[in-house]
Amino acid sequence: MKTKVLAGALLLSLAVTFPDPSAGQDPAPVGYISKDRIVEMTRAADASMGAVAPSTAALEYFVTLVDPVHVRMFVCASRPVDLRLAASLGQAVEAAANPVLTVEFIAVTGDLTEPKGPIAENGVTAAPEMIVYWMGSEVGRLHPASGAVVEEDLASFVHLTRTQIAQEMLLDNEFFKYTYHKDLLDLDCKRCHGPAGEAALR
Repeated sequence: MKTKVLAGALLLSLAVTFPDPSAGQDPAPVGYISKDRIVEMTRAADASMGAVAPSTAALEYFVTLVDPVHVRMFVCASRPVDLRLAASLGQAVEAAANPVLTVEFIAVTGDLTEPKGPIAENGVTAAPEMIVYWMGSEVGRLHPASGAVVEEDLASFVHLTRTQIAQEMLLDNEFFKYTYHKDLLDLDCKRCHGPAGEAALR
């Protein structure tokens, strides 16, 4: 009996001396969250974040965008990996300073139970998830992995998607009349910009 009492006292002492490390911590935010708050939380978790500059290649592409591109990114704010990806994207978009390129962030719980509205409305099945809109329409989703250069992934995705859509619209003169496409070098533009095509467009 004495041994059991001593063991119980020891466990109680340990519980008092070493409290739950999560006690007192602020819960991770849920819902719409600003880029600045994302960056602040990322730097609190990883001081090296401030030394990371956005990808030059991605910035060079972002500044050339003419038609609107919007990204809605869902992240689990309790996971530093998610925060780092979101912070990198937010800083890259800010550095590009192109008003047609915008991004918004929505923090979710790890089990995707909150916030119910945005998760259900957007059909989110995993986090992090980036929903990409071009000219107001959803054109695809990205699920960046840990360590990804997320701004480069976005730039590549947007360019490839625009090229694919343009290829599908090659016979639609109205589309090309009002949609910027001079940078889509993979297109075969002879139909429109060859002698016969230019005469038909006059």
